[in-house]
Formats: sequence, C-alpha cells, structure tokens
Amino acid sequence: MEVGFAATISPSSVASSQKEFWSKNVVNAMPEAFASKLSPLSNQASRMNSLLASSTANKESSNMNGFCSVANLACTPLPKTTLQVIKETIVLSAYGASPDNMNSHVDDDDGQSLEPNFFFRLSSVFQNGKRIRLPNLDKISLPPRSFLPSQIASKISTKNSSNLQKYFPTLFSSSSMKDTLERSTRYCNMPALKGEIRSCSNSLEEMIEFSKKALGVTKLVSLSTLSSKGSGKELEIGNIKQFHAQKVVSCHEVFFPFATYFCHSLISSKTRLYAVDFVEPENKTHVNRILAVCHMDTSAWPSESIALKALKISPGKGEACHWYRKDDPLWIGSDGANKKL
Repeated sequence: MEVGFAATISPSSVASSQKEFWSKNVVNAMPEAFASKLSPLSNQASRMNSLLASSTANKESSNMNGFCSVANLACTPLPKTTLQVIKETIVLSAYGASPDNMNSHVDDDDGQSLEPNFFFRLSSVFQNGKRIRLPNLDKISLPPRSFLPSQIASKISTKNSSNLQKYFPTLFSSSSMKDTLERSTRYCNMPALKGEIRSCSNSLEEMIEFSKKALGVTKLVSLSTLSSKGSGKELEIGNIKQFHAQKVVSCHEVFFPFATYFCHSLISSKTRLYAVDFVEPENKTHVNRILAVCHMDTSAWPSESIALKALKISPGKGEACHWYRKDDPLWIGSDGANKKL
C-alpha cells in the first residue's frame, strides 16, 4: 500500500520522477519500504550535479554536508552499536564466501551464532501443521537514508572506496566509519557464484532495471514480508503457496550514505518462492504470511557459505532455504505473480 508521502509529492520533485518510473515498470503499488526512501530533492539536485562534475568536490565538504541534510543522506559518523548491526547485516546477506574476514565470527561455531532457524531445509519445514520457532523477522535497523536521483547515483561508485571518499570526506575521517564503508565496498565487489548475477544498486531506477534484465521481463512485481509478527514464537504452518516464478531477484539493504540494495539472482539454477501462512497452534488464528526462498541447487556454492554452514551440508548435497525479513524486497516477472498450492 502506498503511503501519503508518495501520493502528495510535488510533480517537479525527484520523488515524482522516481514514482513515475516505478509505475511504468512495476505492476503493483510501491510499498512503504520504498516510498519512505524516495528522494526529498527538487532543484537542489542540480547543485549536487555541479559538485559531482567537479574534480574538487572533496574540497567542498561544507557544501556536501549541507546537501546530505537536504537529500536525507547519512553523512556523519555512526555509533558503534549501529556499526555492529551493519556488519551483521552484511554477513547474513552473504550466500557465498564473505570477503576478507567478513565471516570470521561464525567460523568457530559453524554458523550457529546466526539467527536460529533463519536457514532451513525444504523437507524439514514445509509441512502443513508442523510447528516451528520463527527467527527474528524485523528489518535491520539501518540509519534512514533516501535514494539518490539516478543522474547523481550514476557518478558515485559502490565498488570504489576512493570514489566514495571524494564525495563523503567527513565519513572517512572516522576510522570506524571508514572500515564500515570499505567493508560495504568489498561486499559489493565479491565475486559472483557460478550462474549468479549481482548488483549493488544505489538508485531505485538501477535496482528496477537490473531486476528486469536479470529476469528477462519488461514488467515486475515487487514482493516482501510485510510484517514481523510472530518473530521468535513457536507457530504452526498453515497454507503453503508456491509462486509460478522460476527466477527471482533477491535484494538486501547495504549501508552506504545513500539508500543502496545488494540484488542478485541465481539465473542458472532453479529457485522456488513460497508464501507461508503461520497460525497460532491452539486456536488457529492467522498470525503472518512470510515469504521464503529455496535455492534448489547449491553445487556451485563455496563450502564456507554461511547458509551451508548453518545447515551443516556440503555444496550440492541439498537445497538451502531462508525466510525473508520484513521489507527486504523480492522481484519476479509479472507473469509469475499467480500462485498455486
């Protein structure tokens, strides 16, 4: 459901253009998770374009800081507790091997420090009437940030920390923030798995275009788990519905000063997408409908994959499924939106 901001924005604003782009390419309404990230910019964008075109942008940090405020970007150092959340977000989003020492904190316990029951096997969970304890489905609490206008986003690299430092020098003056941003760029530079395509999209338009190309479609459907109700509770599985879609683009938010999503699709192996209803075991009251993705072929995954370690299986020895947290977006082609039991 669209929120009020998206419906009342100025027709001359960047947000209006972003909303129009969505309408042309996505068949369902923009969810709140995206509407809340639409750019608040209007004519300030032209000033930012001038800054980005200048080779002396790093000398205009006061102007840049002012722009950050107007554009709703996160351009000041963050508390250590927030930085730890960002670190854990990156680890949980990694299906393949994490870069550098990114997954070192799960090595010693074979993945058991991850959220219990986040990853699972299809055969062990998907049974009508089965009781399971749900993981925490709350979205990761990252600082609020808006999408950049596409013409600005195209000039800023999510794979090059030197490029980021040029435009956000204040953040790099903090060693902890510098480490966090370099970690994000390493994440965006991770080599793709065999048959995987990926993108760190720093504009709404780029994310949509990437998803269309990955799926080979002209129209998309945006899906997400809309609620975190039932997190941590033992609930009973009710109806299980599978989408017709054979290809899925999964996206997870990554921290940069601007809204950015790591999106990927395993185009060469079969992926199954489910919507699972959960009910209270005693009175069968409906609690939540949660999305789940199952990757049926893990043969190309590295043995140090966080998912495989959590499931205690080797590459190719079984499927890897996981629940989708609140507001993490999934994309499918519009022809795959019809569901079947």
